[in-house]
Amino acid sequence: MSDDEFQNFVDDCFNQLEKKQDYLQETFALGAHARWHVDQISEKLQFFDSTDRLVVQATVINIGSFAANSNTWKWAWANDSVPPGLRKKSEPLKELSTVTGLDLFSSVDPVSVEDENMAWEVAAMCVHHLNALGAYRAPSSSRPLAVFLAITSIEHVRKERYGNAIESHEGQPLEVEDTARHVGVHDAHGREGR
Repeated sequence: MSDDEFQNFVDDCFNQLEKKQDYLQETFALGAHARWHVDQISEKLQFFDSTDRLVVQATVINIGSFAANSNTWKWAWANDSVPPGLRKKSEPLKELSTVTGLDLFSSVDPVSVEDENMAWEVAAMCVHHLNALGAYRAPSSSRPLAVFLAITSIEHVRKERYGNAIESHEGQPLEVEDTARHVGVHDAHGREGR
C-alpha cells in the first residue's frame, strides 16, 4: 500500500467508525451512563445507570492499549496481562500488517504513536478489520492508560419483575445472571478534533 493509499484507508476506516460510534451513542447512549465495567474473563463491557442498574451490555475484543505518558500502543494479542481468550481473539489484527505493509500491526513490543488521535485511527482500522460494531475507550483510573475495545455485539438490558432479562436490538430476550459490579470511570466515544 502506498502512503496515499494508506491515508485513504485510515480516513475511510475512521469515517466508518464515526458513523458506528454515532449509532452506538444514539441507540445505546454510550458515553452517557453513570459508570461502566469490563469483565475480561467473560469478554463483557457493561454500562450502569445512576441507580446502579445494568442497562447495556456488550461483547468485546480487546484491541490494545494507549499509554498517554509515553505515546505508545501495545497490542492486546502481545500483552501478557490480557487473558488468553481475549489475546487469541485479537490475533487477527496482525493480518493488518499484510494488508497495509506496515510492521506497526505485527510488533510484539509497544509502538510509538503521535497521540490519542492516532490511537483512535488504529482502533478504527481494527474495528474495520474485525467487522465490529464500534469501539469503546476504557480509561484506567490509576494510570495514564486507556484500553481500546472493539464492540462485537451490544444489547439493552431490562429489569423484569421476576429476574433479569437481556433484550438485544433484535428483541430476543435472554437470561442473564447478576454479576459483581466494580466502579469505573465513564468515558465518551470518539477522538477529539475530527
